Amino acid sequence: MNLNKLLDDVKEVYAADGDYSNLSNKEIYTPSIQIDRRNVYFILHQPDDKGIVQKSLVVYENLLTAGDFDAKDSMVDVDSKLLVGELNEKNNVALAKRFKWMRPTSRRNYKYTFGLGDRLGNASNAHIRLFKDRGVMPVLAQQSIRELVLMNRTNTDVFQSASWAVFEEGFTYGWGADGDHVKTPYEVDYAVKIGCSIITLDLTEVINNDAVNLSDEELDKRFNELDPDQIKYFNDTYLNKTFDLGNGYSVKFNKHDVEESVLTFYDAILFAIDVYQKYIVPYNLDLEVSMDETPYRTTNPNHYFFANELNRRGITPTSMAPRFVGEFQKAIDYIGDPQEFEKDYRVHEAIAEHFGYRLSIHSGSDKLSVYEIIGRVSKDNGWHVKTAGTNWLEALRVIAHKDPEFMQELYRFAYENLDDVKDYYVFNAQSDGTAPKPETITSENVISLLDNDDSRQILHTMFGPIMNLKHNYHYVYRDKFWDILLKNQDLYDKYLNIHIGEHLDLLQGVVKTKQEALDKNEPKTDISK
Repeated sequence: MNLNKLLDDVKEVYAADGDYSNLSNKEIYTPSIQIDRRNVYFILHQPDDKGIVQKSLVVYENLLTAGDFDAKDSMVDVDSKLLVGELNEKNNVALAKRFKWMRPTSRRNYKYTFGLGDRLGNASNAHIRLFKDRGVMPVLAQQSIRELVLMNRTNTDVFQSASWAVFEEGFTYGWGADGDHVKTPYEVDYAVKIGCSIITLDLTEVINNDAVNLSDEELDKRFNELDPDQIKYFNDTYLNKTFDLGNGYSVKFNKHDVEESVLTFYDAILFAIDVYQKYIVPYNLDLEVSMDETPYRTTNPNHYFFANELNRRGITPTSMAPRFVGEFQKAIDYIGDPQEFEKDYRVHEAIAEHFGYRLSIHSGSDKLSVYEIIGRVSKDNGWHVKTAGTNWLEALRVIAHKDPEFMQELYRFAYENLDDVKDYYVFNAQSDGTAPKPETITSENVISLLDNDDSRQILHTMFGPIMNLKHNYHYVYRDKFWDILLKNQDLYDKYLNIHIGEHLDLLQGVVKTKQEALDKNEPKTDISK
């Protein structure tokens, strides 16, 4: 790299006084430019011989402090140093010392927040550009331990990808990093130490799901095996009590409700209290309580009981995720009656408002039939919606357009090996059911795989096996996948914003129906060409 020419570029940036429209070096990514006194920072975009953009950090800073950065090339200019470095962890830490907005922040001061599970690590730039004028805080770093394992990624990698995108896009609005679906103190500690601002506590391992299936007689027998003071406390507090939530909503506990709630959730409540005291308070983090990883819906008494027990100990989570009526399966629309959902959701919202937190909607990707309800009902209190990696499907949309034969190959592998992920996900798609058979897929209809519920679920859940399959020590699909995607990053960005734009338009009331959202965001021309 010609450092003398780059030094001239830096000085041109400094002299431009904020108007970067006429810079002579078009490889300078202008949204990334930051000037602090006489110091200049930006990202260079330099296409390689394949047309894939290679990114470098450029820093022009006083000699006394420039040593914080890791340089692959540098030169001294009087009392300053010009250096070019990689987008690595050391340089990220050095930049974040100078620009605090590169670090995630709490969701508490934001009414509307939206989780974006970027499985691949290159979707955040497009998402940030979409969110800049939406008044919604994006949670850019959000990967569950399950998905980290499937993708061979780490929380550090997820965190770094998001933070670099924030700097690159000059995004100062605020963003979140979610230690998503952590289940053990070890996992919580890992998320905290890496810098996550949110802990989503998955209570799967401490919720007693068996209690829901007990007969009233067995439920009563087990409840009465508790200590007498515990039995007295729970009955005195809840039995035959009606709790007014305001606005015409209330929650009433009968004997079954009390005993089921205690036996199902009390151990989980104690675990949440322990995590709150050891991690949330000392590190000033957001706590999201996940009750949704259960095979049954969260009843109104279940929800109230959990929230009230936390409240009695002075704990108010930032958000809570019940399991709502109907089904929220991965990568497809809501399964159920939207009117029944609204009725159920309104009571859950009333409970959340009563205790002072927001509802969180998990597996929120593509639930277009209920977004308008969520946005309308939660208008006063706000909402948090989590999308779980369906940007991966938009990446596959790029593959389908640019190399349909390769996409056919990926689908065949996913279809034939679906059992590999049956222990990780709950979904309807079955290769012996209604999913499209691989032999029926051609180059002409391959794009339809991204619009069919069954094939979407197959492809969505099989991202790990697809990307990590090896033969003779070589990846079978990964390298070719990345080559196609990175060569077509602009197209990927467009698909990402169409996809998430549909979600936000409904949640924010820009459109009222699923069809309106699809029509508004549908490309008017074939943007793949």
